[in-house]
Amino acid sequence: MFRNFLTCALWPRLFCGLIAMPCMAAEPLALIPGSMPDTKEAAALFQSFASRSVQPWTVPQMETIPQGAEGELIRYGMKLMQQTTQLAGPLAEDHSKRYSRNNLNCTNCHEAGPSGLPGSKPYALPLVNAVNEYPKLDPKSMKVISLEQRIAGMFGKGEVELTAQKPEMQAIVAYLRWLGGQTKPGMAVTGTGLLPISMPDRAADPKQGQGLFAAHCTQCHGVKGEGTPAPDFAKGGGYLFPPIAGDDTYDDGGHMYMVPLLTRFIYANMPLGSNASAPQLKIDEAYDIAAYINSELPRRHNPQRVGLYPNPEFRPAGFAIPEHFPDDPEGYRRARFGPFPHGPL
Repeated sequence: MFRNFLTCALWPRLFCGLIAMPCMAAEPLALIPGSMPDTKEAAALFQSFASRSVQPWTVPQMETIPQGAEGELIRYGMKLMQQTTQLAGPLAEDHSKRYSRNNLNCTNCHEAGPSGLPGSKPYALPLVNAVNEYPKLDPKSMKVISLEQRIAGMFGKGEVELTAQKPEMQAIVAYLRWLGGQTKPGMAVTGTGLLPISMPDRAADPKQGQGLFAAHCTQCHGVKGEGTPAPDFAKGGGYLFPPIAGDDTYDDGGHMYMVPLLTRFIYANMPLGSNASAPQLKIDEAYDIAAYINSELPRRHNPQRVGLYPNPEFRPAGFAIPEHFPDDPEGYRRARFGPFPHGPL
């Protein structure tokens, strides 16, 4: 019962690491990182989250960053998001700051909008309301996590652990607090997450997606999706255009490994210059490209993926790993390629 409710009605709005623990629930639950609500409590929390009031999109102006130590910390956090790989990646010059597992910048996914602020583009995994949505229930672990834990998880297991006490963590949190300073706690913000769209009423076609990928994606991401390295890549310069295959991108247990979610990101943000108001692809095209990327391009294997989404009642449509379908090849095929819930996602 709960699984059908979540995958068809709630999950799409809960994606992007922003599954919040709202201030009110049917039965109050202590928002203690590490706590694990039972199925009934989790369902109530998800329902409460989905029914939050929505406030308008709002982004501060860069010139409003305060002066002094506070402003310096905010600017450092912004710089870390823009130049993550140079300052905190596996090839960073300062070995003591090699927190990140891969050579990507935060802004490769959490794109900047017209303001130039990291995480400020609508429907491109924006972060404008992130500070108001933690602690939150993470369905991947079914545990309550803090904002700091989410940030550390996104960096991955680098050479050095990124803890809450590190100045880099404090700087990123300071930036996110400033970015969300005009939003009201306990409310959603329009434009966050991914663009709500209706999935095509058919299975995705990776063969069709291959041709579309060649036509629309290879110029930036490469024929094999390996990205375009910057000239100073070996010194932490990262990529001019990020990879969508291989070891420096999401693994086979990541959020974007789900075709419905990757479809929504591609449709509203790709190719370069696209946005939710002016997409360059049709939904069907983004859908088939997503299927090709996730089924045909190589990527890092996550050996812990079988433990993700431990409560099957809250396992999203599209999370397709063979371990969950040992005797059901057709069910595995549907989980990979659909059809998926057809209503607005």
